[in-house]
Amino acid sequence: MDLARGLPDETLLNHPPGLATDIAPTWTTVLTPLASFSPMSKLILFFLVFNLLLINLCFIRLAIVLNRAPMFRQPPPSRDNPTHLLVVLGSGGHTAEMLNILGKYDTLQLDWTQRTYVVSSGDYFSPSKALEFEQEMLAKLQTAGGSGGSDAGRDILECYDIATVHRARRVHQSLLTTPLSSLRCLWDCIKVLTAQHQDFRGQVFAKRQLFPDLILTNGPGTGVIVILASVILLFFGFAGPSASLPRSKKVMKHTVGNESPIGQRGQMRSIYIESWARVKTLSLSGRLLKPLVDRFLVQWPQLVKEEGKDGKLEFVGSLVT
Repeated sequence: MDLARGLPDETLLNHPPGLATDIAPTWTTVLTPLASFSPMSKLILFFLVFNLLLINLCFIRLAIVLNRAPMFRQPPPSRDNPTHLLVVLGSGGHTAEMLNILGKYDTLQLDWTQRTYVVSSGDYFSPSKALEFEQEMLAKLQTAGGSGGSDAGRDILECYDIATVHRARRVHQSLLTTPLSSLRCLWDCIKVLTAQHQDFRGQVFAKRQLFPDLILTNGPGTGVIVILASVILLFFGFAGPSASLPRSKKVMKHTVGNESPIGQRGQMRSIYIESWARVKTLSLSGRLLKPLVDRFLVQWPQLVKEEGKDGKLEFVGSLVT
């Protein structure tokens, strides 16, 4: 108290005794309440924090995988530098439409020296059509004077496989058993992508391409599982180049050498072609795969207006004749 005026000291009013208001908080003062937690509470808190960090890291890794650097130009395919195309076929219209699109690619067997056709169990239409398609494409090349004349050239041009995977869901299958059958299909697709499937034949290449360079699908349910399997493999770093750079529309320079991006293979890029029958709305497979594929092609401009507000859809005109 101020003795001269008989009034309380202003300093004592603003800073009462026993209160240290000017002390900065430290880690010790912040973590002091945690000391009062029971051991079980501390364990639960640690578990929650650890899982939160793990989930954030998983989202970051997934974002990196889904936003990989653009493809680099590949060297010409050869025996020592094979190129691998994986095509997902579905029973009925999906197979007919896909083979119709690929039939316009006259040099398919030259540009893609390894070709894998994936079909689901119980589909006897697609394997026969794929075999017929390969024979027709080989005949076209031979007629046009391609490299299908020699025995070695024939071996390379006929380097294809037809792999059968378990069907993800049969017609009228119970929803209770669908997760189990989908997991079996997923495991088969992983074996296909890693060249461990039992349907693969011996190849004539000195260096067999392990993972596909490109995955092509147009809507069958099996295609969703194949793309999902490729994302899982890329997530754990089992295939493809480094995904540390985001997509870019800029033209990137190419270098030459063993460590150059120009020689990278097995990138498992994916292209989804929406069915010609889809005019205004996307199919269920399209909606599921839209955020996962590298390119999403549609054949009607109305689809871009209705479903392409995020800029993901590409209108390329009618691909089916």
